[in-house]
Amino acid sequence: MASGISPTANIWDDWTGAPFAPSAAVDEIGGIVDGLARTSKSGDIVCSSGRLWVFKRLRTLWPESDLSNMYDFASLLSIPRSMKGRVFLHMPPRLFEDLHERTGTTLSLSWLKGLWGACGSLYLPKTGYYLSFRVRDASIEERAVRALKTKSIKAGRRRFQGAFEIMLRDQQNIVDMLAGFNMMKTTLFLEERAIFRSLRNQANKLVNCDASNIRKSLEASSNQIEISKCALEHPEYEFFPAVWKDLVSSRLSNPSATLGELGRMQSPPVSKSTVKYRWKKMAEHVGASPYGGRDRARPGARGHGKRVFSKS
Repeated sequence: MASGISPTANIWDDWTGAPFAPSAAVDEIGGIVDGLARTSKSGDIVCSSGRLWVFKRLRTLWPESDLSNMYDFASLLSIPRSMKGRVFLHMPPRLFEDLHERTGTTLSLSWLKGLWGACGSLYLPKTGYYLSFRVRDASIEERAVRALKTKSIKAGRRRFQGAFEIMLRDQQNIVDMLAGFNMMKTTLFLEERAIFRSLRNQANKLVNCDASNIRKSLEASSNQIEISKCALEHPEYEFFPAVWKDLVSSRLSNPSATLGELGRMQSPPVSKSTVKYRWKKMAEHVGASPYGGRDRARPGARGHGKRVFSKS
């Protein structure tokens, strides 16, 4: 989509310029009219909206339909002089009734497209995205839901601020519907956005996992250095098994090594689980906690005077 323009503006530009079959023009016009606010004035049905792109689209569709044989589109419009605010479409009863008779029961994608352009939105928050229709008439809401079901699109429904709201939250359903509207730029934009988010989330998971592993490794190393210091201060250190002494020496010489790396430094090399077991037994003997710190106020309090060691 074009850079320097908000995604929302790009989306409505895509809707306004999407290709259509001339035979579908009346259905889309009917959808737009059903989605606009309506009042009666001087016998006419007056439709209005602050969405200028809606009337731009109507101006494109009108000449392709036989409605242009009845009324010139420009003659039906009432545009504020400031070119801001709401635009009004004055529809004579004959025109409105003819349009309603021809499109009042249709469930086509063209009708849905017109309805969505007139009263729908696509929200793009930081996580996920969702699409909605917000209509004032319960019968139009019911028809829109039936039209979505015919396309195998599931939608949620709720009352919101006096309106009937239809919500689509499934990414694939949204993409499929917009593709059916021939809004290919928006479809590609959403697909790219979903891929980017997926890659970013995967990268964040890997980074968090690596950070967690590094933190655990550093904590374990710090705890084992504390155990090593307790062992060196122990009165019976000279009687410790050689495998314990080798482990202490390896850890103090390699403070950042992992358990697996420490195991490969031993002679003969041992597994990670064996290294972990030896640290646990050593910690118990010297009165240090395997999780860091000391269990006794005086080093060597546990086992002092007892030359009893495991063979590990």
